[in-house]
Amino acid sequence: MKKRLLAGLLALILGFSVLFAGAGLPIYVAVQNEAQFTSIIQQTKKGVVHISCPRWQGSGFIIGPHLIATARHCVEEVEDFEITLDNGDKVYATRAISAKNYDIGFIWVDEELPDEIILEIGSTKDCKLGQSVYVLGSPYGKVNFNSVSLGIISGLDRDWDEINPYTGESYGWSIAFTSDSAAHPGNSGCPVFTMDGKVRGILVGGYSPVLNCSMSCDLFLSDIEHIKQMFAMDKYEFEKTPEYNYQEYYEY
Repeated sequence: MKKRLLAGLLALILGFSVLFAGAGLPIYVAVQNEAQFTSIIQQTKKGVVHISCPRWQGSGFIIGPHLIATARHCVEEVEDFEITLDNGDKVYATRAISAKNYDIGFIWVDEELPDEIILEIGSTKDCKLGQSVYVLGSPYGKVNFNSVSLGIISGLDRDWDEINPYTGESYGWSIAFTSDSAAHPGNSGCPVFTMDGKVRGILVGGYSPVLNCSMSCDLFLSDIEHIKQMFAMDKYEFEKTPEYNYQEYYEY
């Protein structure tokens, strides 16, 4: 009797394991590779930041020694940023630019950031529907700084531009993907990772905590050097030609 009960229990456990594995649920990935997954989390969270300014707060991530990626709506009409790193240190910035067509923004930090906290970014071209992902950000503010949530890619090649849930107007969400990793206000601008620790997108908004929208890193992957040059241009200014009276200047 005990053997039958034990065998039945084992079959039930195995059945649930196969069910979760077949569905591709992130919880299965986390349970089966917990040590590896938690190690990846500990490493990648070092490159995730909390961003605050006088009017709002959000999330972002480090993609260069001076460069932070976030959502465009997190940098619009703002010139004063306080950025908190994972170790609690704060850096400050006064310059930001954004994409003209998409909800993507960048902040330039004058202080050089360590190489070991720069995150690796990758393409979504090799991502698949149902693939496991996780997000790291600050839902509802700094009190929940670097909270992690698991999910899957629930939709690829989405066009949310005409159905923006916040304004009803176009906001550059025409090339997006969706996931069901729990996200809330304050997650805007946070990275969406695949299980290899690469950032595949920037979370920008959503209809519900488990239906969120992200911009693919492909939208700026090949532009990073150009983005750096855009900020470098801010260090220079065009010289104005003085209005000389050339006739007087050349008189002897």
